[in-house]
Amino acid sequence: MAKQAQQVAEQGFVARSKAYINGVRSEMAKVTWPGKEELKASTVVVLVFLVILAVVIGAMDLGFQKAFFLLFELF
Repeated sequence: MAKQAQQVAEQGFVARSKAYINGVRSEMAKVTWPGKEELKASTVVVLVFLVILAVVIGAMDLGFQKAFFLLFELF
């Protein structure tokens, strides 16, 4: 492996580029892509999580705003 990497490093830019592209193709062949239904389900989960997170952050913002206004009214 190290010997092969050293040989590639000693080659020119075009040869290194070809080796890189071949490596990318090899790795992309190993990728398992989600199906349409799995993609829809994952999208729904992400959107629901974002809505919940937005509500929580909005509630915290409102709470901190009221707390600061009460604090500044004391001084």
